[in-house]
Amino acid sequence: MFHRFFHGPRRSLPLYKRHAIHLEEKEFTESLEENLKDLKKALGDPADLVWRRLEDGKETAAVVLYFETLVDSDLLGRQVIEPLNRRLQETKEPLDAGSLIKALTFPKVLTITHLHQAVERLLTGDVLLLPAGARIILSLPLLGVPRRQVEEAPTEKGIKGPREGFTETITDNIGLIRRYIKDPNLRLEKMIIGERTKTEVALVYLNDLANPDVVAEARKRLEQIEIDGILESNYLAELISDRRWTIFPLVQETERPDKVAAAILEGRVVIFVDRSPFTIIVPVTSNELYQSQVDFYYNPFVATMLRLTRALGTIIAVTLPGLYLSFISVNPELFPRMFIQLEASSRIQVPLPAALEMLITFFAFEVLRESSIRFPAGLNLIIGVGGGIVMGLAAINAGLVSGITVAVVVFCILGTFNTSNPAKEQAWRWVRYLLFAAGAAFGFMGVVATGILVLAHMAGLKSFGVSYLAPWAPPLPVDMADAPVRLPWWSSYRRPPTYRPREEDRLGETEGEK
Repeated sequence: MFHRFFHGPRRSLPLYKRHAIHLEEKEFTESLEENLKDLKKALGDPADLVWRRLEDGKETAAVVLYFETLVDSDLLGRQVIEPLNRRLQETKEPLDAGSLIKALTFPKVLTITHLHQAVERLLTGDVLLLPAGARIILSLPLLGVPRRQVEEAPTEKGIKGPREGFTETITDNIGLIRRYIKDPNLRLEKMIIGERTKTEVALVYLNDLANPDVVAEARKRLEQIEIDGILESNYLAELISDRRWTIFPLVQETERPDKVAAAILEGRVVIFVDRSPFTIIVPVTSNELYQSQVDFYYNPFVATMLRLTRALGTIIAVTLPGLYLSFISVNPELFPRMFIQLEASSRIQVPLPAALEMLITFFAFEVLRESSIRFPAGLNLIIGVGGGIVMGLAAINAGLVSGITVAVVVFCILGTFNTSNPAKEQAWRWVRYLLFAAGAAFGFMGVVATGILVLAHMAGLKSFGVSYLAPWAPPLPVDMADAPVRLPWWSSYRRPPTYRPREEDRLGETEGEK
């Protein structure tokens, strides 16, 4: 009964799968009209389905069938319609499949014999040629959907480095990676996921470098997915994660081609998803999500300072609210007397308890942050900064909140953006509120105990067989040296053993300071 309430009545097979099985059993005949009728019936004869008959003077020699909303009409005219009409004018012989191919000189022509294959090719933007008297159909890829130009990744901007970012077109994204890695060992495996969307997914890795077990596991998880649609890469990220009930990201998503190329060179596996600018990298560790590709475009000393600032800023931003509440509400004896007096003087006019005051302040800034994302581009900075300053000063002057509380909240909101991964930043926001509740209820020991539980949870996570806390747990000295600091390239002559690459040497004979 509960299954019916939440999931509806049981069915032996979904309707779209029954329809697909029916299409697979249907083969084309020598009757052109019957084949055209079957295709129109299978697609429901939509308004944007166009068919054009090509006459040889007496009867129909072939039919061109396509979706006008998917096909590039200019290419269709130049590469299909004009050559075929020219061939029909030059000779009065009937056009069979062989003569069609010779007339088109098209670089890629697929031969189709079943109805379901023709339907799939039409829906992906191909043009179908139906010759009269043939039991086959020719498919020509002429997809003409508008594409977004390659621009800088908006979520991972940097001062130095390439200004290229992925787009929503999978072929363009793979082409960006091939510009970085010109290696014949670069492997590309494509598959279709989604019963209705037929989303194209690509698995990319270096055959002589990536761990074969990781490649096989990634391929297995993708092949086992059964879903009606994939609209964005996060669909796959949730479905292929080792553990689904966790707030921490177990895969890495990025819009930067240089970061993807660096991951492939480390022996990791990359998953591209059509119609999504975000690419999935597996496996991943928590340490990797704090490192930015921009670190490798700076001097090692500058990059080390940036990494330490990023790590310390995130730790303070996550733990400060819980510690602040525990010291002023539950365990004031652990705080220096001078700071307690300063806090008490700032809270004389505040009528709310410290926990409720901070919770309301956090909520106000979260609302301001969420709304600023949807402001028009010209008003985003003005309303976001101006509104935050005005609102904060008005609350302090009215005695609703104390100045110290506003300072703590603002620092924590800004500090969580130190992470170079948006998914990790969202996870730390949950942990921050968890420590906030523990500090308000149980004081300093509550914050410590909750922090230990969070670390224990992270220690039990894995990403495609790799420990999420590597290289710290289990300890890997080679990777630990490159975690808090950015080692110079002349010292990084080994690939990280965390991801178990098949080839450990990175620079060959160029080792040490030679």
